[in-house]
Amino acid sequence: MERFIVSGEHTVIDNDTNLMWVRTDSMNDMEKWVNYQESVDYVRDLCEKKTAGFNDWRLPSREEMDTLYDKAHSLKDKFGKEIHISSCFSSGGGFSMIAQQVSGRMRTFVLNLRTGEYTHPDGLWTLTEAVRAVRSIPVDKKINPQIIG
Repeated sequence: MERFIVSGEHTVIDNDTNLMWVRTDSMNDMEKWVNYQESVDYVRDLCEKKTAGFNDWRLPSREEMDTLYDKAHSLKDKFGKEIHISSCFSSGGGFSMIAQQVSGRMRTFVLNLRTGEYTHPDGLWTLTEAVRAVRSIPVDKKINPQIIG
């Protein structure tokens, strides 16, 4: 079985980690970079809309973002440059991802999807990045993936 599988119109399942990701990111959906608060608002909106039928979307942890980057994968970002995530995700998104806030600190991690490098910028409101929402699939739940050409 493939590691990443498109599940319905809006999501991608990572079979190795039991995570479900939204296929698009904030750059696809809002056509702008976001700061940390805007990324939280974006994810909250996905929950309120029950995107793909779920209301437990959240920002990924740094460890969860690690699972997406793979130099072997190639997809084009908004600027036509190569990013290294599965082609199951929508092209045309941002080239960076914001993680959850570091516990007890006013900082977060940002993953560059072109290089695989992390930054740990000061200040959450001066960021200009993209965000991709994730949720954990409960172990007792089976998701029926649909492979979409």
